[in-house]
Amino acid sequence: MRPGRLAFLAVALLVAVPSTGRSQALQIQSLQFPTTSVVGPWVTYRVRTQSRALTPRDYTQRVAIVGREKYRGKDGFWVELKTEGLSSGKRIERGFFTIINTADDYKNRPGEMADLPPDSFPPPMPPRVRLVRYQVLTSGGKLYEYPVGGGAEARAGSDVGTLELFEYDSSVPPMTESLGPDTLRIGRRVVPTVVERTRRVGSDSWPDPSDSAYIMHPILTQKYWRNSAVPITGFARSLFQVTMERAPAPTRDSTAASGGEPGGAVFRRQPPPAWMGRSRPDSSGADTAPVITKTELELIDLGADAVPEVTQSPEESAPPGAGSPGPIR
Repeated sequence: MRPGRLAFLAVALLVAVPSTGRSQALQIQSLQFPTTSVVGPWVTYRVRTQSRALTPRDYTQRVAIVGREKYRGKDGFWVELKTEGLSSGKRIERGFFTIINTADDYKNRPGEMADLPPDSFPPPMPPRVRLVRYQVLTSGGKLYEYPVGGGAEARAGSDVGTLELFEYDSSVPPMTESLGPDTLRIGRRVVPTVVERTRRVGSDSWPDPSDSAYIMHPILTQKYWRNSAVPITGFARSLFQVTMERAPAPTRDSTAASGGEPGGAVFRRQPPPAWMGRSRPDSSGADTAPVITKTELELIDLGADAVPEVTQSPEESAPPGAGSPGPIR
């Protein structure tokens, strides 16, 4: 992978963190929630995901804060994520999150900061939660604990996803815009929201098979219908979508000026990958972007009376696959 580039995963079911650009369906390892949270709130979403021309998959996800305890002297929360409706059956994951404060972290590193002028310190980030323990209850009723980091927790959730890999230039900020207020009807509830949309352009691009004057590149679009009264996640609806869009091919002059990477993108001369599809005209004759993957979450219920569904201790033996975590499949 080239320096300055990050990979983003267009995973048919990867999780959603409303404040970041890597969300799809809910996943413990990417979850963020207010540090002022209390025990008891829960929220349930209806999820629909589709990749390319495959049959859509529908299921539900319920995330709940079910416990609070100390971890190395700091407050922490137990969170459970229950996924139901998949062919593999019900799945319950548990994560323990501790609260971290970067301002305190600076105070604990005086040696590193001693030679730096005070105005060179990076501004401390607001307190946030960080996953420090991760557990999965198997269909056989056994609870296993996986090491956090290195992909083990992602591999443990491998029955909720298929992977497409794109790259984007991390130095280029995403295009974020507010689309204004909107009202959702959820059962008998009327939920006011503010809609936010974020778009990222993938670094890679391919020649358009139908017209050499154009290229195709992936576009990641995320939309959130936000409402701060929704516990834990802060949104009532979300949309994660990756499409291929058509753009004029770079000229020889623009390619030379940017060192061979026009517009910050890597232009590939080989045929486009099979998953890319082709743009197709709509009824007006304009090109429409083929969807590679799309995941929608819609709030269907919420409450404040959550209790732990998993009360047993984890197995003492190593969890399956913990020694050699692999990618999400």
